[in-house]
Amino acid sequence: MNEKHKTAGRKILSPITNLVIRLGITANMLTIASLPFSIAAGYFFSQGARWWGGLFLVLVALMDTIDGEVARKTNKMSKYGAFLDSVIDRIAEAFIYLGLFLYYSETWILILIFVALISSILVSYVRARAEGIGEECKIGFMERPVRMAVLLFGIFILGYKYLPISFALVFIGSTYTVIQRMLYVLRKK
Repeated sequence: MNEKHKTAGRKILSPITNLVIRLGITANMLTIASLPFSIAAGYFFSQGARWWGGLFLVLVALMDTIDGEVARKTNKMSKYGAFLDSVIDRIAEAFIYLGLFLYYSETWILILIFVALISSILVSYVRARAEGIGEECKIGFMERPVRMAVLLFGIFILGYKYLPISFALVFIGSTYTVIQRMLYVLRKK
């Protein structure tokens, strides 16, 4: 996701972010609160209640977007907040995919969900490892907001019958981004 899209998204969410700040809700509160919402989304997906699961997934995506904005606007960005956000995001993603995995457990689609989850987590892992060796690695288009948008498109528009298309897109896009990031870092040595 390029800076132009991020700026547009920030403008759209600015009223919500400002309200959250006025209510005294911190970025870390939003990060932690997203976890029970992701568990709820996973539960509803596992039960075949895609609209309820999708609603909770929208709330998770919203909190995940706004927490960073709250930290920026209140000048309370920290490496510990970023660490907490990153860890909670991975756990949240796992619960969401677990619910979908349980729903499709009697079909071959569970393999597609599994590889989509692994490739999705690897996008963030590769970036973190690159930063661990001192290399900034923000290239690639399949960052978390894009993966969430693809999943939400599948849930709300395609429905359970065609949702595997979204899993395939997440898998392919995430794998491409992982390879891009790996090559980018390895070329710098």
